[in-house]
Amino acid sequence: MNVNPKREGFVDDQAKPEPEIISPSGGKTRAMPPPEIEPSPAELPPLEQDEWPIVVKLLYRPIRNNRGEDIKEVSLREPRAGDINRYGNPIRVNQDGDVVIDERKMTYMIAALSGVLPPFIEEMDTRDWNSCAYRLRRFFLPDPAAW
Repeated sequence: MNVNPKREGFVDDQAKPEPEIISPSGGKTRAMPPPEIEPSPAELPPLEQDEWPIVVKLLYRPIRNNRGEDIKEVSLREPRAGDINRYGNPIRVNQDGDVVIDERKMTYMIAALSGVLPPFIEEMDTRDWNSCAYRLRRFFLPDPAAW
């Protein structure tokens, strides 16, 4: 046989073991793959622009409009700064960076943008109300691109 014995302390170049990392708990884990780099906002395609009015279907319960008719969808016009001045900004960002909806202000904002009186908006099913609120949410947040 023509086999050369390996000398102690040398490693075969062809068989490279994967690096092992010892976790704080003492167990061995494999090395993490390199992180993926996300594209910058400037490299992303432009966001789809909403067409106004935004129509939200009331999936769970119809509500009455100002003429006493049952409606199964709410049509929301585009909000303006004057709406915030009159009813307040229904969205805020707290100190932890969480986006918080102010329910009372959002109810008045939905009423103003839809032309349906607030008492009728308050009769909405909670899931329908949240559908309206979350469709409007991003229009009351600042755009970081302007900073």
